Amino acid sequence: MRALTSQDYDNIQAVISLYLDSLEGMGLELTVETDMAGWADVMRSAPKMAVLNPAFDPEESYLHPGNSFWLRLRHEEETVACIANRLYVTDDYIGLKRSLRLWYDRKPVLINEPINIVLPEDVPHIGGRVGHHGGLWVHPDWRGIGLAGTLPRLTRALSMRHFDVDWHCGTVFKPLADRGLPSKAYGYPHVDICIDGYFPVTGRHETIYMGWITRPEILKQFAETVQPATLEPAIAAA
Repeated sequence: MRALTSQDYDNIQAVISLYLDSLEGMGLELTVETDMAGWADVMRSAPKMAVLNPAFDPEESYLHPGNSFWLRLRHEEETVACIANRLYVTDDYIGLKRSLRLWYDRKPVLINEPINIVLPEDVPHIGGRVGHHGGLWVHPDWRGIGLAGTLPRLTRALSMRHFDVDWHCGTVFKPLADRGLPSKAYGYPHVDICIDGYFPVTGRHETIYMGWITRPEILKQFAETVQPATLEPAIAAA
């Protein structure tokens, strides 16, 4: 993977600034936080949030400022949205899913049957410095105005700036994939079915899709986003 150029860094910062300006225009305050217990606390009390993703829960995973952060959006001191992000340095990102270490790396989790990975054969091998976003939540009163699209895109830019990622990925359950959110809102050019079967995190059968983007595609996306004509459609699609 090529090193970031000065133009890349300029584009990354410009993308971050564009989204920050957009959020400020909505009257929202953004903070970037590294205490992942804070994210878990928000999620445990969040309305209409049933599952706490263990990948971002310090009770289940080894998390520290060198491998994780989360974004909090506040309106008049009330938390109205959040998202979490991790860095995995791995030879095999999909192998982390198969072994459950993507979600549980403090202790092994015993299951009666292996995770049923069903990725298409043409999905490339993902390894190196892999950014992984999840734990996205928007308060019901703040849905439908683009926050679910803005936060993953902003997270991707921060992940590149802080962690210099080779890839960025995220997973969604089938209902969100059917609505096209990973591609239309989150900005993933590739979305593939990933897991179909029993999923220990929820304790039931799930169909899960993975959005993924390569480093060159991320940098191209940043370059396109800093053009004024391309930012509004990106937000409007969320």
